[in-house]
Amino acid sequence: MKKDFIKIIQGSVIISTVGVFVVDYFSHLFLSKPMETTPYFLTKFSLYLIYSMIFLSFINLKNKEFIKVLIGGIIVSSIWGTYYNVLPIIFDFYPFGIPLEGLTFLNMGLVGTGFAFGVVHTVAFLLGYYSKKLLLK
Repeated sequence: MKKDFIKIIQGSVIISTVGVFVVDYFSHLFLSKPMETTPYFLTKFSLYLIYSMIFLSFINLKNKEFIKVLIGGIIVSSIWGTYYNVLPIIFDFYPFGIPLEGLTFLNMGLVGTGFAFGVVHTVAFLLGYYSKKLLLK
């Protein structure tokens, strides 16, 4: 059990690091304006870390791995989108980063930017997971 727990923590750190500080960071750096804030990335890293630990602990990935990881990516992207965009609109408070209406992803407008960020956050989880799989054989 101890060995599994350590692998889960290591895997979660890899998923979160690759997903947030590689995929998401560079997506914001090159494709969105303005660049997001440091607290935004640290908060997202924390969310991805906790979510990844839960995901790796409870989801059996023996069958239909890609579909389960894709759904996991969509779920974590939706959680982040809700936390970061929907709740602040309801409560008129933006705890971290820049509100969605203050960002643009390749000048796609509010809906296009929201969709693009959803796709980027899902891909971040996917690439983080498969990086973990590659690094922790």
